Amino acid sequence: MKKILFFLILHISLSFFSINIYFNTYDNTIIINGEIYPFFGKPNKFRGKIISYFKSPNVENFEFPDNLLVLEDGQTIGKNGTIKVSKDVFQSILKLYKISKITQVVIDEFPIELYDEKIIVKKITPKDKLKEYLDLFLKEYEILNLKFYFGEYKITPKPPKIDITTFSFPEYGFYKIRINDYGKIQTKVYINNTISPTAGALLPGTYTIFVYAKDELGNESSLTKNLFVPKSTINFQEKEYEFFSHTKYGTLTFIGTKNFYEISPSNSTITTITVKDTTPPKVLLEKKHLFDNYYEIKVISQDFNKTKTLLKINNQEKKGEIFKLKYGKNIIAVYCEDTFKNNTLKLETIYINEKNSNSLQFFDQKRWFNIGGIMIKSPFIKIWINPKRQRRHYEDKNFVIHIVK
Repeated sequence: MKKILFFLILHISLSFFSINIYFNTYDNTIIINGEIYPFFGKPNKFRGKIISYFKSPNVENFEFPDNLLVLEDGQTIGKNGTIKVSKDVFQSILKLYKISKITQVVIDEFPIELYDEKIIVKKITPKDKLKEYLDLFLKEYEILNLKFYFGEYKITPKPPKIDITTFSFPEYGFYKIRINDYGKIQTKVYINNTISPTAGALLPGTYTIFVYAKDELGNESSLTKNLFVPKSTINFQEKEYEFFSHTKYGTLTFIGTKNFYEISPSNSTITTITVKDTTPPKVLLEKKHLFDNYYEIKVISQDFNKTKTLLKINNQEKKGEIFKLKYGKNIIAVYCEDTFKNNTLKLETIYINEKNSNSLQFFDQKRWFNIGGIMIKSPFIKIWINPKRQRRHYEDKNFVIHIVK
């Protein structure tokens, strides 16, 4: 009784619409108006119409083939056709055919398994074929927009997902709207009740961003977000530092002027820093008495920049480090100047007492010396002068130097 009632409802519903009848060769099922029935056989792929109905004659003692519906390519539908169906299914198809409610017969493979919230595509299937199959069973569904499908996919319709990204800086704000959905969406953006684009810059002020989205299935969603863009107070200040100063801006290793920026959401400070080098070089004199009136004098200059040094002894410019000074007063003057013309003048005095000195005298070649009857040959002689004892020395005609009391 239930089966008879079902086919009666099916017949009434189909009498108002033309439909396609699908034969799915993947699982040998017939789909008629969303209902599924089995069939047997291995039909060829086909899209077309039923061209005729073969009614088997009723002749006693003679057996004819059962009733058949013939397709354009010669394949047949019936109890004993190339596409074998039950008697009830055949009668339903025949009724549709007789009242011209069958638009097309489709024989194809649809390797798709349909569940409550998902589908599983068993073989690579193009988008058009997948949608054609899902439309047979579902009024509403959503799926990723791909060219080809293979695997598992969610199909439950969901409202569009809205994301509002904002940034705020002094004097400048920015917003961007993103909406995620499987299909086409209709979007409206309002900023302070004024229709606006989905992204843009904002001047200082307070803003209410409202976004409305609607997808192809009529699912709606909305989102509101507030944004404050501060108007920055900009402070200007000037500072001066000495070269190589350690400050909160770092170690200042430049000469001249630079701007440093400190930015916060509501306050900004621009500091103009001028760096000068007004520190003169530091000069050190290292003096070492070698012998007699010979001295080693080293000049050491210390500065953050390159320096130029001039050494004068008794107002005469000197080079090197070992000098013979005169007996008495010697004035050592050092002038040092850096890259920025900062300079230092250092003066020191060295006194050499002739009576308390000893001397070292050099000759152009080795000479013979007669010292108290002892003959010595040397290129130099060191003479100690004792003011309490008088000594003299002379050179004879043989170029021998005699040192006597």
